[in-house]
Amino acid sequence: MITVFGLKSKLAPRREQLAEVIYNSLYLGLDIPKGKHAIRFLCLEKDDFYYPFDRSDDYTVIEINLMAGRMEGTKKRLIKMLFSELEYKLGIRAHDVEITIKEQPAHCWGFRGMTGDEARDLDYDIYV
Repeated sequence: MITVFGLKSKLAPRREQLAEVIYNSLYLGLDIPKGKHAIRFLCLEKDDFYYPFDRSDDYTVIEINLMAGRMEGTKKRLIKMLFSELEYKLGIRAHDVEITIKEQPAHCWGFRGMTGDEARDLDYDIYV
């Protein structure tokens, strides 16, 4: 699950492009096939979203939940790729983006009627 937070006025019109940037980055950075993760957009009104004073209305928060196992360098590369692609493709400056990768052990995940540690048919490797 991926959650993207931002001002409704800025986030809502860009949802499709943001999803594409995120899916492409997950594919290129982690070899996760496109569309394998759900993306939830939380489009907030200005009075519901207090962000740092030195950020613009483009301020965007991206939280990525992953099964634990990827190397530090792999995760850092994904974060830097997202910063770069968001600026290049959508004009959102890196200064206006915060990214958090949250990792949980595979046994803490549940999907398709099993836990993550029971899954043997993933289309991607979590140990990269």
